[in-house]
Amino acid sequence: DAVNTMLQIHHKGSAVAGIYTRDVAETKIEIVTSRARKQEYPLQCVMEQE
Repeated sequence: DAVNTMLQIHHKGSAVAGIYTRDVAETKIEIVTSRARKQEYPLQCVMEQE
């Protein structure tokens, strides 16, 4: 599924990575953003209400 998500982001500009409670989503965004920054990768994550 990671390849499909990557391709959707590449072609459409965004993709849903998962549906989580607010607390879990905030934690996952912090972790992913931190890891991306350490690798100097311009990944952006956002949380949207369903």
